[in-house]
Amino acid sequence: MKVFIDKKVHLQIEEFYEAAMAHHITLDEATVLKKIDRLYDAMESLGTYANIYPIARLNADWISKGYQEFICEDFHFAYQIYTKEDGEQIVRIHDAVHSLLYH
Repeated sequence: MKVFIDKKVHLQIEEFYEAAMAHHITLDEATVLKKIDRLYDAMESLGTYANIYPIARLNADWISKGYQEFICEDFHFAYQIYTKEDGEQIVRIHDAVHSLLYH
């Protein structure tokens, strides 16, 4: 399945790591870029594994929207699988939050 990532997800990742680097002087940009690369690789591979992850369990908004959830690099991602009119299934990642902020 093709994977589409909402702009909000990109912003959540960027904002989290900007804040993390500002608060943790030992966290360098090279390390952050490697983590971000792994996040994006995992999101792209979600197209292969999207059906195996459970419905969100803790975030009330995600639960109410029926989002499924997967975790990578301490980030929780909320997504749904959609079927287009031509029958093709796609994955759309709607939201992301780091474990430290997840509730």
